Amino acid sequence: MIADSTRSADGEWQSTRAKNLCYRGPRLVTGADIVRISRTLALEPWHFTQAAPAAANDPTGVVLDNARRRVNVRLANAAHGCVFHVVTLEGTGRCGLGELAPLSCRMFPAVPGRADRDGTAEADRDGAPEGEEKAAGGTDAVQDAVGDEGEDGDGSALGLPGRPLDAEGLARAERRWAADRDQWFEIVAHWNALAEKTDDPPGVEDFQRYLLEAHAACEAGAPWPEEVVA
Repeated sequence: MIADSTRSADGEWQSTRAKNLCYRGPRLVTGADIVRISRTLALEPWHFTQAAPAAANDPTGVVLDNARRRVNVRLANAAHGCVFHVVTLEGTGRCGLGELAPLSCRMFPAVPGRADRDGTAEADRDGAPEGEEKAAGGTDAVQDAVGDEGEDGDGSALGLPGRPLDAEGLARAERRWAADRDQWFEIVAHWNALAEKTDDPPGVEDFQRYLLEAHAACEAGAPWPEEVVA
């Protein structure tokens, strides 16, 4: 635990976010969020993620074991909620990731894909938040969004970590989240097509390795890891 010296509206916002989000685990986490955390902490994704059963029509459902299973990959939960959730000496909660926090967490109480930003989410028939597009070509969209965030695209341009986003930061986060989500859909769909054809059933760690490789390939200008030329 850490001492909680924050006595402000920002501190109240952090505590409210912890109660409504961190204690039950982050939602709407994308592959880009997972890759960013993994790279910055120099920690393989399987050390801080967990898998949960996915619905058949979930576009983030990862195919495993020759299509016998579909799972979601998300940040792991512990007894106190999200594995990155820090409880202060006073018993209030804080996010231990700072600007590394998933974009959907930094947008709280707004929910990505919701124009009214009232802190609630309605799902469309495919299980994605209302207004969310499942478009192909997510690679270009993600690169456009990263350019909008700044040279590094690490989320620091959104605003100070541990504080609610202002209108401009929220708009930037919304655009970047939508692009990240489109790429997440595309990577999962591409993996699923490959996984269904393999003779050796892949596991969830295999998918997470592929996720890291897919982002590296995108940055190298290649469509997919298997198309990278040495």
